[in-house]
Amino acid sequence: MDRIPILNIYYLLCYAWRHVQERDTKRLASLANLSTVQDLLGKVLATGVNHLVRRGIDRGYVERREDLAGIRGKLAVSETAKRALRSRARAACDFEELSVDILPNRILRTSLRSLLNPRIPLNRSIRSEVRSAYRRLDGVSRVRLKRNTFSQVQLGGQRRVYRHLLSVCWLLHRRAIVDEKTGHTTFRDFRRDKKRMWKLFEDFVTGFYEREQRVYRVNPGGRRRIDWADVHAEDGANLALIPVMEADVILESPERRIILDTKFYRDALARGRGTGTGTGTGKLRSNNLYQLLAYLRNRQAKRPDGPRHEGILLYPQVGEEALRAEVWLEGFRIQARTVNLAQDWRTIHEEMLETIG
Repeated sequence: MDRIPILNIYYLLCYAWRHVQERDTKRLASLANLSTVQDLLGKVLATGVNHLVRRGIDRGYVERREDLAGIRGKLAVSETAKRALRSRARAACDFEELSVDILPNRILRTSLRSLLNPRIPLNRSIRSEVRSAYRRLDGVSRVRLKRNTFSQVQLGGQRRVYRHLLSVCWLLHRRAIVDEKTGHTTFRDFRRDKKRMWKLFEDFVTGFYEREQRVYRVNPGGRRRIDWADVHAEDGANLALIPVMEADVILESPERRIILDTKFYRDALARGRGTGTGTGTGKLRSNNLYQLLAYLRNRQAKRPDGPRHEGILLYPQVGEEALRAEVWLEGFRIQARTVNLAQDWRTIHEEMLETIG
């Protein structure tokens, strides 16, 4: 999947993060010629930080403790006495001060600094932009990034640009590898990580249909779970052993009910030994069909009123021949389709809408 153009990777991320507004900017033209994910993230982060600085970066109240000649805020009595500050006409005071040195800005500056690590290869011009953005956050301290650091950030509803840039920082943090022996940090290109790309593709598909069509309700009631139509057990412990069924995307309208399941393989069709085919032909993957059929049977049984459910297996494709298959199994219409992520985004947009008809 490393043949997916960098600009398309950015589109996928924008939909997956529900930050689609960030793709509708003139700045996207500067992303088209990039070749690596770290160049993409560095460019987006540096450009976004420069935009924030021009607009005015957020400030917040930060707790301070200083030795002052007068009293400001709350007097730290024990600290003042412990250090005998009164003999020097000073007092330790705790107070709040409006400052740019708040957690969101600290995360931005720390992430920019991580990109300046010489072991992370960056395009020379982008490295220069990252360094310039880093310097523009002078007065903001760095923070040790941990998994829970990002969950501690509190942003108001109108902080769209901040939310987008912090998502970039989160991705940088998740893809960084620290060598325990040397302490050096390197960056993993997530395009070569099947598990990460599968999740990105699934989130993109959900975000795309939430944003780009108005015919269907997407995951009605925020629910993707499909209940078993007929399940019994002698006790709760045995019942807890039954796996949960959860579809990737459920689309509903008065005319159609679609269960869409995303899959991620280098080749959408199974080939070779065990498939009954030679290397030149292929078959739909049986485990994908069995899973989708289980979803269709049980949701139809639990919700019999309304149009009959149908299923779609959606696979990403880069360069190979497109797959457009349609079959009827046990009275359910099932499609298997690919969407080519290596082509122009406008064509991807059309293919995604065509998939749901």
